[in-house]
Amino acid sequence: MEKYDIHIVGMGNLGTAFLSGFESLDLNIELFLYDDSSDVREIIKNNYLKDTYDHIPSIEDGVLILCMKPQNIISFFDNNKENIGKNVLVCSPVAGLEIGTIEQYLKNPILRIMPNLLIRDNSGFIPFSSNYEEDYLSFIKNILNKLGTVKEFDESMFPIITAISGSGPAWFYELSKQIVNSGFELGLREEESEMIIKNLVNALPSLLNDEETFNDLINKVKSPGGTTEAGLNSLDNNSFDKVIFEAMQKATQRSIEISKELSNE
Repeated sequence: MEKYDIHIVGMGNLGTAFLSGFESLDLNIELFLYDDSSDVREIIKNNYLKDTYDHIPSIEDGVLILCMKPQNIISFFDNNKENIGKNVLVCSPVAGLEIGTIEQYLKNPILRIMPNLLIRDNSGFIPFSSNYEEDYLSFIKNILNKLGTVKEFDESMFPIITAISGSGPAWFYELSKQIVNSGFELGLREEESEMIIKNLVNALPSLLNDEETFNDLINKVKSPGGTTEAGLNSLDNNSFDKVIFEAMQKATQRSIEISKELSNE
């Protein structure tokens, strides 16, 4: 079995999601972890029994995954570009960071991805774009495919993908939070309302399938003149579609703005 050295820089939510996902795979992977925060390094040590370092060494091969905040990425390149060998696959899930911007600092094979946090359970969605042909190091086939569903997109679609997939969990969490709040306002205890919604969210994946659209699923739940239809009519009357569209539009626009900010650094 081919051995992979995978270096993860930044052990926040996404970095630890990668760590959890990789740890669960029965593959020949050696992980190297980095974070400049001593508190984060201590958390990783306590929770995962893994040593985490404050800076990367000289890396000549393997995969480098950049799980960093956009505002920190340019200084990282300035400080570390000499330590990253040209055979290293640079894998970037940094929001707004375009392949062309990375190429200003590194002449490496570059894989841009935008996974969601479900990769920690090997059930994520991982859109990707790259600056190379075929599958360098067979990383997509042998590794990313094990973390969830992988699909190639033109890089121009990444601002939209970032808004609906990368940020996607937050939209569902926010909707769930508002339903919990409504249950509380209507008479349930808050912990009761949250328990009901968490059980509902846990059950929803079992109702999904590839054959039915979300509209099909809605129609299976509602009935003419029933409670569900009454609530859906209220959403329509209050322009729920416009609220959602504007949220996606704002998130997409912010991704485009970040790309411009990074390319002009």
